[in-house]
Amino acid sequence: MNNEEHRALMASFGEILTTGQYERLREFYHPDVVAEFPQSGERFRGPDGLIGQFQNYPGNLNDTKMSDVIGGTSYALTPMYTVVAVEGSGDSGTAIYRTRYPDGSMWWVINLYELKDGRVAKLRIFFAEDFEAPAWREAFWDKS
Repeated sequence: MNNEEHRALMASFGEILTTGQYERLREFYHPDVVAEFPQSGERFRGPDGLIGQFQNYPGNLNDTKMSDVIGGTSYALTPMYTVVAVEGSGDSGTAIYRTRYPDGSMWWVINLYELKDGRVAKLRIFFAEDFEAPAWREAFWDKS
């Protein structure tokens, strides 16, 4: 797969999550998919566990929308999972998403993935909540 195909695949993942069509994740995940959340130590094998965790997430993920700055000054209502960047070639890639959880908190989601037969077969997913930059680092920021 080339980078555009990787981007289209990851965009379809975001669309499936945003629309709550979780059973369609079977089209996205390989039947032997293994997903790891290294920060919590969780591991899922097969699509059933991954689908189940989305279907049973506390709160309602489907009602979650976020508003983003578009073009620097205007705002737009965007889906729960918004693709920020995808880089991939062959059978591996990295996808970065922005998301808002039902409690209103903003998170970054980083997916490191491998494909088999054009579907995601291995995932390592990292989550990071937004936080304020510490003032002591400001002197070292790139201000160009």
